[in-house]
Amino acid sequence: MASEVSDIELVSLYQTASEAAEEAYNELVNRYYHTLLKTCRGYLYNLRNTRLMYEGIDAMARDITHDFMVEQFPRVLRKYDTSRGSLRTWLSRCIINYATDALRKRPKGTIDSFQLEEEEWKSYRIITEVLGESSPHQERDLQDVQRVLLAHLERLPDHYRRPLELRFWEGLSVEEVAKKLRLPLGTVKSQLSRAITILRQRLQAEGWDTELR
Repeated sequence: MASEVSDIELVSLYQTASEAAEEAYNELVNRYYHTLLKTCRGYLYNLRNTRLMYEGIDAMARDITHDFMVEQFPRVLRKYDTSRGSLRTWLSRCIINYATDALRKRPKGTIDSFQLEEEEWKSYRIITEVLGESSPHQERDLQDVQRVLLAHLERLPDHYRRPLELRFWEGLSVEEVAKKLRLPLGTVKSQLSRAITILRQRLQAEGWDTELR
C-alpha cells in the first residue's frame, strides 16, 4: 500500500472491514511497531532508572511490544477515533498502559525494581499526556520531570487541576469526570484541554522541549 496513504485513511479502511483491510492493517503494523517498541523501552528504562539493566530492559520491551501487537493492536485500532488525538499519541498511551499491566501481573518476586509505585504511575500518566511519546522524559531523570510537572500542577486553579487529577490520577473517563464534578461534558473537555496546554506552555518556558499538538 502506498506510503502516502494517511494513518486516518488506513484506520478507516481497517475499521470498515473493506477489501483492503488486511493490507491497511499490515501497513499500520509496519509503520508503528518500531515506534511502539521505542516508547515501551523508554518507559521501562525510566522506571528502572539505571543503565546497568539496559539489556534486560530491551528484551522485556521487545516481549511486551510483541504481545501488545498480537493481543491489543487490532482492538485499539478498532476503538480509535480522531477525538483521541493523533494515532501516534493514542497508540503510545495504549502501549504504556499495556506495559504497566504486564508488569503488575507478573508473579511476586519477578518484577524487582521494575515494581511500579502508585504515585509514580499517576504522575507518569500526566507526564505522557503533557510531553507526548517523544518527550524529554526519555532522556532526563523521571523523578526530575515529576518534580517539575507536579509543582506546576499544584499551582493550577482548582477548576483545571481537579479534572486533570480525576482523569489521570484516578483513571476516570471524561464522561465519569463530568458526572463526578456535575459539569457538562463539553466544559470538562475544555478544562482538560486548557489545563494540559497551560502545563505544556509552562514547561516550554523552562526549556523543556514538549511535543506540541
